[in-house]
Amino acid sequence: MKKFGALGLTLALIFMACGKKAEEGKAAEAPAPPAVPGVTVEMMTALNLFGEALGKKDYAAAYQSLRSVIVDFWGTSSLILQSAKFVRSDSNSFGIYEPKPNDEFAAGEPMYLYVEPAGYAVKKNDQGKYEFGFNADMSLENEKGEILGGQKGFANMEFSSWNFNTEICLTFTYTYSGLDKGRYKMVTTVHDARSDKTATVENWFSVI
Repeated sequence: MKKFGALGLTLALIFMACGKKAEEGKAAEAPAPPAVPGVTVEMMTALNLFGEALGKKDYAAAYQSLRSVIVDFWGTSSLILQSAKFVRSDSNSFGIYEPKPNDEFAAGEPMYLYVEPAGYAVKKNDQGKYEFGFNADMSLENEKGEILGGQKGFANMEFSSWNFNTEICLTFTYTYSGLDKGRYKMVTTVHDARSDKTATVENWFSVI
């Protein structure tokens, strides 16, 4: 089995109304909004408030209503890993990075993997701060699907914020040694530290 090393991880934390005519002499009652799978009552209420606030041009209230929908969505969603791609450095913030133009690396060259997680669990502590975190596993495979190595729990991160952060990014820095020229698959599994949510991304790269 080829030996390799994987070092480092940095995290940049940046974050319908229906009606009908009233019967004569009776007040009209608005029907309940239609049930939509996965949409909670809280989400529908917040969306209705968003529409009302927007109609009144109360943009601050409209924004807060949309934020409420996001918070409710975070609680029901699975863990999502978006925009998983190789970038040029580990100095990134949410949506602000320089993509690497290809997936080719020299032997021993650091590899920076940028990821945007969403849907992770956020808990509020007794001080009123929001807490969330992640831990991660990694493995490396060749083109035949053979596992060359890996490491469980190579990254453990805990964070707290006065805001319910939804726009964050993770930048994993990998450095492999002892690999021959060829194609390899890097598998990164991220676990939510405060729930059983987990998600995996796979990235192919070439050693040249």
